[in-house]
Amino acid sequence: MKSNPMIRKGLGQTHSYTGEAMSVAGTRNKTLLLMSITFIIALLAYLVCYNGGQPNFQLANTISITSSVIGLILIIGMMFKPQAAKTFAFIYAVTEGLFVGAITVTFSYYFDGVVPKAIILTVLAVIFTILLYKEAPTLASKIRSGVIILTFTILLASILGIAFYALGFGNVLYGTSPISIGFSMLVVLVAIANLMLDYDNVIYGSRMNLPKHMEYFFAVGILVTVVWVYVEMLKLLAKLAARSSD
Repeated sequence: MKSNPMIRKGLGQTHSYTGEAMSVAGTRNKTLLLMSITFIIALLAYLVCYNGGQPNFQLANTISITSSVIGLILIIGMMFKPQAAKTFAFIYAVTEGLFVGAITVTFSYYFDGVVPKAIILTVLAVIFTILLYKEAPTLASKIRSGVIILTFTILLASILGIAFYALGFGNVLYGTSPISIGFSMLVVLVAIANLMLDYDNVIYGSRMNLPKHMEYFFAVGILVTVVWVYVEMLKLLAKLAARSSD
């Protein structure tokens, strides 16, 4: 059972423990708590970066880079020691909020109306996947292999694109070309599909009676995917807005 690295690592936990096991309800509540923290911090970061009515891009860039590095370190720490998720989860939610708020500043300034659309579409994606999973719980297992392959393919393509751009060859995955927009659409769909896998993994983890601290671990994994969906929504909508203005 695999999807994002957080969930994949969590499902590799053994049963050598005693005490209360994780539950779906517990994971749901912790996911909502972490998302609430992320939203509040994102809003505060956005307002700070827009202090005085003008965006402070230097501050926004500093916050986004710093928070993403700290977030990556926390993720790696939780992957090696899932028990730490009970503490690290809250710190990670704060760093995600800082990251989301900071990058939102740039998108909101250069692409009018993109941010509220991305927020609405992300919320709808979460609701849709939850309802879809409830109606067709076996769908996740059917699409699992394909989604995982596409996820790693997208990661590889993104890395190669950055490498080619750094070497001066350009990057067809950026800009407003049909290829770039098509790639963004694919990434959005794959990110949304990963939510289905995340829900399925939580159910599986509950059935396997993983320890209680794994609720925080799985909640962080879902938060990672939701933020990914939001960021990719922003990118896609920005590309579409830029293309329509050309």
